[in-house]
Amino acid sequence: MIFIGDILLYVLTGLACWWWTANMSAFGVAPNIVFMAALSAAILARPAKAMAYGFFFGVYLDILGSNILGAYALTYTLMAYAVYVLKRHFDLIGVFSQIIAALTLSALTMLFYQGLSLIFAKINPLDLKAFLVEPFLNAALAPFVFYLFARLKKGFNIL
Repeated sequence: MIFIGDILLYVLTGLACWWWTANMSAFGVAPNIVFMAALSAAILARPAKAMAYGFFFGVYLDILGSNILGAYALTYTLMAYAVYVLKRHFDLIGVFSQIIAALTLSALTMLFYQGLSLIFAKINPLDLKAFLVEPFLNAALAPFVFYLFARLKKGFNIL
């Protein structure tokens, strides 16, 4: 039963990301709902499940994109592992620490994805406007997504 809840959470996150990007983007920039979901899952779930969430959220973004297949999956899996390491040293449950983690990890994942694209595909997928604005949008919405995921974990034991 928990497996069905995980699949439903994955599908609903993908739909929310698609809808938000299609309808709520301002000047072509929108917060990355999938990144915030992967970050929240990495904070709340056990390490193996958090990396699985990161991998499958990355696969979702790889399917949506037209760049290197598997680059987002690798990026989000490594981000989930980094959050696992950070959880042992920092309290990521607090709102301020979630904002800082979302801001820094968003920029780092964008740079890592940029590096993978430049190394393997010789293309530059990173838009400067998105790089300068998206981490701040992600940081602003990360506590709300974390709160939603924490309520789902507490109420339905999904994560």
